[in-house]
Amino acid sequence: MAEEDDLARLQDLVYEAAIIPERWPDALQAVTDFSETAGIGLLSMNERGIRIVASPVLHDIGHRVVNEGWMNKSGRANGVISKGLVGLPRFVNEDDYFDEGDLEKDPIVTELFRPAGFGWAAGFLLQLPHQDTILFNVEQYQERGPIRGESLRRLDALYAPLARAATLAARSSLDRVRTSIETLTAIGLPAAALAPTGRVVLANHLFDAAGHIWTTRLGDRIGLRDAVADRQLTQALTGDGVLSIPIRQSLGGDVIGVIQTVPIRREANDIFGRASCIVILSEMKGGEADASLVQSLFDLTPAELAVARGIAAGQTVSGIAAANGRSVHTVRGQLKSIMSKTGSTRQAELVLLMHQLSRISR
Repeated sequence: MAEEDDLARLQDLVYEAAIIPERWPDALQAVTDFSETAGIGLLSMNERGIRIVASPVLHDIGHRVVNEGWMNKSGRANGVISKGLVGLPRFVNEDDYFDEGDLEKDPIVTELFRPAGFGWAAGFLLQLPHQDTILFNVEQYQERGPIRGESLRRLDALYAPLARAATLAARSSLDRVRTSIETLTAIGLPAAALAPTGRVVLANHLFDAAGHIWTTRLGDRIGLRDAVADRQLTQALTGDGVLSIPIRQSLGGDVIGVIQTVPIRREANDIFGRASCIVILSEMKGGEADASLVQSLFDLTPAELAVARGIAAGQTVSGIAAANGRSVHTVRGQLKSIMSKTGSTRQAELVLLMHQLSRISR
């Protein structure tokens, strides 16, 4: 129960930081303490350049990474990209992105981090619409060795809220926004701040242009044209879970987009008044969406993603359980969670969704 309380507190901190950027150092330090690592840097890279915010111990070296052009020499980032790990819904480390001997050849490790006492890392890389890239890097002291075991497990438990909050922060360029309308416009995607009743408190100029996805009822209440997704949004607005909601053209049809709901927590409520969350639409147009990123938007844990892929491959629950050394009861529980998160009412819908995402990724 203590760890569940810590996770809930940390989620609140990172969601607050997504709206109030000066909260990021404290939030990152809290995640550092929870994972028993050295420090964390969050980088946003787009056409405006590279911006970084870091926990205190990485503040100086993090800004050296940006100001001295070390990202262009990073074997870590190149390994993540070349091995197809971008958007993977978990933290990756040297075991994932380096082949044998690569670590000792990486100049950002040998020439920058090790002389400063660091040198081991875990993180994730997300590529977003409009050419934005997010790099979330967790650094460990060299004397402690690689980030594995319990530290990696704790980081994975926070992957979903960290990825979602970092996505919003990236679109805001990690700068303090002056007004709530500017916050939504800075996202660069159709978005709105909603009250618990579904009332649209604020919206950016792209909101009205997405009329094929949503509309307003009684003048100001949002409604999704996908009835299943609309019920999930109502659930999110009442505080029953944080959802990424798939939008389908028709019942059981192809997914054409994903709506992310970002809860407005703690002092961030001072900016948005009575709003309870921000909704952000990412549409899949022309096969441009990255399957692994879309999968991560559904908040699937690594174990759940493995079960979903097994179901899509035609395996039975008992077969998946036997292959992974889990109980049938555990796998059934994970499958139930997957069905809820992806908005699937039947296994056939889940299989269709997974196959569609696989087609997009090829």
